[in-house]
Amino acid sequence: MQEMLLLADSGVPWDVALKWSRTRRFAACVAITERRSRETYGLIPTRFDWSAGRYVDAEP
Repeated sequence: MQEMLLLADSGVPWDVALKWSRTRRFAACVAITERRSRETYGLIPTRFDWSAGRYVDAEP
């Protein structure tokens, strides 16, 4: 459910996100979160470590 809310908050129409697979929604959330951490919030850049299944600080 959280991924649906993040996608909706990012402008993805609810009916479109419902048609996506859970994997596609997750990947979109990863991309949105990485972009937001850099551009919107001015936080330390992050990237998703797929092998570890979590966010880590991005390499400079």
